[in-house]
Amino acid sequence: MLSAILLKLILVLAGLLINKPFPPQVTVDDNNPTGKVSITPNRSLGWEDFKVVPQVQGKSTINALCLSTCDVEIRKVNTYTDHVTLEVEAIVKHQNEMSQVRESFLAESSDAIKATVLHHENGHFLIAQIIGYRIVKDAQGFKFDKKNYKNQLNQIVRKHFRSWNQMDQLYDLETTKPRNATQQQKWDKFFEKELAKLKSEVNP
Repeated sequence: MLSAILLKLILVLAGLLINKPFPPQVTVDDNNPTGKVSITPNRSLGWEDFKVVPQVQGKSTINALCLSTCDVEIRKVNTYTDHVTLEVEAIVKHQNEMSQVRESFLAESSDAIKATVLHHENGHFLIAQIIGYRIVKDAQGFKFDKKNYKNQLNQIVRKHFRSWNQMDQLYDLETTKPRNATQQQKWDKFFEKELAKLKSEVNP
């Protein structure tokens, strides 16, 4: 009887080990050693990061389009008496296949113009990074309900995704309609200041 119980216990433990998921593979940002926000690629974008197409979104008036994604994953749930806290990671990735540049623009434009447009597109990538940091900041300072933390985290993410869309539109409106070098410089300073502030808040 004892041996049967022991055998059953061994089988149960084996089943737990077999079904246990592998730990997540966390990409660590060199400037963010805790891995709370990972960024791919962790550098400025080049035209090699864009897909060359005859027309961007079927329009000859668009030079380039930069698209990134931000996935949010729960890495750890810390349980307290009346709430839980979450350790989350924001995974920001530039999407090479979805980001496009018009072939004739690359072929016909001067190096200076191409550099100006590429600099602007990098701004959209920085906006995605800002959103990732803001999500992590809000999540790590929030007391979540034990039974509803996933929905509450989704609400935080959706709020920041709406802000992402609004910021992208405002950035284009103020810097490219028409092209405005002064406004671009203002946004550049905002990107630098905001990211520095968020990094210090997320990783005090």
